[in-house]
Amino acid sequence: MTNLFQDLRYGVRMLVKSPGFTAVAVLTLALGIGANTAIFSVVNAVLLRPLPFPDPDGIVRVVSFRLRDSVGDNASYPDFLDWRAQNHVFEHMAAFETGEFTITGRGEAAHLSGAVVSADLFPLLGVRPLLGRAFLPEEDKPNAVNGSDAVILSHCLWQQRFGGDSSVIGQTVQLDNKICTIVGVMPADFQFPIQGEPVELWTTIARDNENGEKSMAAQRGAHYLDVLARLKPGVSSAQAQAEMSTITNALNKEYPENFPRGARIVPELEQMTGSARPALWVLLGAVGCVLLIACANVANLLMARATARHQEMAIRGALGAGRTRLVRQLLTESIALASVGGAFGMLLALWGTDVLVRLIPVDIPRLTDIHLDGRVLIFTVVLSLLTGLLFGSAPALQVAKSNLTESLKEGGRGSAGGTYRNRVRGALVVTEVAVATLLLVGAGLLIKSFLRLQRVDPGFDPHHALVFNLDLPSKYSAARMVDFYQELVAREGRLPGVQSASAVLPLPLSGDDVATGLDIEGRPVAQANRPRTEYTWAVPGYFHTLGIPLLQGRDFSAQDDLKANPVVIVSQTLARQFFPNQNPIGKRLKAGIGNGYKDGPPMREIVGVVADVKDNGLGVEAMAQVYVPLAQSPTDSMNIVLRTEVEPQSLVGAARKEVAGMDKDLSIYGVKTLDQYVATSVAPHQFFGLLLGIFAGIALLLAAVGLYGVIAYSVTQRTHEIGVRIALGAEPRDVLRMVVQHGLVLTSIGLVVGLAGALALTRYLAGLLYSVRPTDPAIFAAVAFILVAVAFGAAFIPARRATKVDPMVALRYE
Repeated sequence: MTNLFQDLRYGVRMLVKSPGFTAVAVLTLALGIGANTAIFSVVNAVLLRPLPFPDPDGIVRVVSFRLRDSVGDNASYPDFLDWRAQNHVFEHMAAFETGEFTITGRGEAAHLSGAVVSADLFPLLGVRPLLGRAFLPEEDKPNAVNGSDAVILSHCLWQQRFGGDSSVIGQTVQLDNKICTIVGVMPADFQFPIQGEPVELWTTIARDNENGEKSMAAQRGAHYLDVLARLKPGVSSAQAQAEMSTITNALNKEYPENFPRGARIVPELEQMTGSARPALWVLLGAVGCVLLIACANVANLLMARATARHQEMAIRGALGAGRTRLVRQLLTESIALASVGGAFGMLLALWGTDVLVRLIPVDIPRLTDIHLDGRVLIFTVVLSLLTGLLFGSAPALQVAKSNLTESLKEGGRGSAGGTYRNRVRGALVVTEVAVATLLLVGAGLLIKSFLRLQRVDPGFDPHHALVFNLDLPSKYSAARMVDFYQELVAREGRLPGVQSASAVLPLPLSGDDVATGLDIEGRPVAQANRPRTEYTWAVPGYFHTLGIPLLQGRDFSAQDDLKANPVVIVSQTLARQFFPNQNPIGKRLKAGIGNGYKDGPPMREIVGVVADVKDNGLGVEAMAQVYVPLAQSPTDSMNIVLRTEVEPQSLVGAARKEVAGMDKDLSIYGVKTLDQYVATSVAPHQFFGLLLGIFAGIALLLAAVGLYGVIAYSVTQRTHEIGVRIALGAEPRDVLRMVVQHGLVLTSIGLVVGLAGALALTRYLAGLLYSVRPTDPAIFAAVAFILVAVAFGAAFIPARRATKVDPMVALRYE
């Protein structure tokens, strides 16, 4: 330990004596370590940290999927009940869905996000309320608690809306004009579902059972619920998967009229992180590559510094220091340097983490958990130590292989050790260029994908359009719902600055698609083999308001109500898919939602065809879609759309006032412009492309600096040789070509290695790309051109200096 402290003190003194070298090395390492720490803090919070529940590994998601195409989907409530009753592998099983609620009777009406859950959810998660109790099994049934529904409040809602009143249990509150009894308050740190925007309350699934056989909860074909389960002790996921496959196969035989379905067991953490998982691992790998290049640069600096210290090392050896002691001295200095770089990197990560949280799309879960905790600190310490060993090994090996006796002699620098050092420096530059190539290719693919995504036509005009959501409470009958929305649209359309107004559900690009089975008149198929379509409710004027082209036929009119002939407008994809080379106008089809009709869904006459609209994201192909007039299919929730002549956000107050004028207990929510919806759709691609582009740019800069340093050092080493060449008649252009050629040779080798690595690794980016192949030749060619151009510039500067060498000075150099 005494020797170690001596080495450390000496190493620190040597670093202090070379402030320029130390500053450059520390800055380079801080950049690499800080970027890695910031990205790891995100990966740690989102992917690595276990779920905040007891025994989190036992919690799984049971994902229902269609056997026909293996596409994952939600479950129906009857399926959930059968799964829960027939399985022997789960300790608990619960169903849930997120929703929106309007709270009244406690100050001003307010819109809240909430979740409808079955009674088993909280026991499954192993969490008890802070106040009161969890739901009782009998509360899953309608009107179980003295004619009212039970509700549990989040800690935040309890504090903000109820002032933290401990006597709140047993009090009532109106949700969507229904009286609900508060039975519990959850702890401050509880959140479920774990998502970008936490829910504020939980109510029972009895809300979905209110209409008896007509409710969604009674329909086996209505798939709208997520299902969570906890494995029994000693039961594996494989065993659970086998039993669920048996159960779903039996249900498919028992109910052949439905689409055949299966069930997939997925760990809840994996299901929750979804598509963010591969992208975050890619980013962590990218910053690891940046750190690798930083290490190569610092290793080159240390090797140059070790060369300058060769006589010092020789003298220390002559005085009795063994090679092991000399190697340990250099490694101690390297680790000290890395430790200082790691400390500054941690400070950089504190700032970088805040920036990342602001940039990360809101749909990535656990954003509020991203911070520098103990695990991140350990990661940074270990990373700093490994970094020090990595970049310190090259100069240490250089000393271990050198001939200390020769180093004491005049001209020792020209010994065989110089050849070894040059080869190592060249290998480090090749590594830097190869890694930079890999990052540039990945960044180029993501950026090209993002640019193409931005050019995708969403099918409507998103500019100068304001959207807000509105839910009507249960006191509104079907007829009143239709009248309310029609009057509201008319009143909103008369506001100053509004060109037109309409209403729709769901909104394009919202991802809230409603899929249903489809029957074509004259083409009978088995119930289980029916094609599927997206179902959309619309008010007359919707296509004009959103700028969706009407290709054939007519728009809906005020006369298209329950007394008139049932009508439908179809999308271009549906018309092309089911009526190829035919005129679809006048054809009839049945979409499997029958709101407003006692005998179920009616056959509807096609009266129009409209252009396709992107519903589930700009990067997702448009599906077959039907539009049904709201007056023929009443629903309580709609999105109001205003086409404006002025700045859309300036009309929010006026639009809200019109709603309050019709019903003071209603609260609008989800107020956005259509431009914001489009931006949200491309936000993940923009985020990952931007970050990878930044890392690739840093890698390119570091690689250029590393190449410049090696060429400059090589020119300095070869000053005598260059002087001799010039004295013997070499032209400046010959010297220029020789030096630049050396740099381009190193670059070319690194470029070939990097492109080969990119061909092998970019396939992992395929899921993040839109309309771009992982082996896009244009990107590969562009990266090669950029690297060669940068390498030429990095080599040209020292090459230009080499042409100015004075032969007389060079001949006296040694």
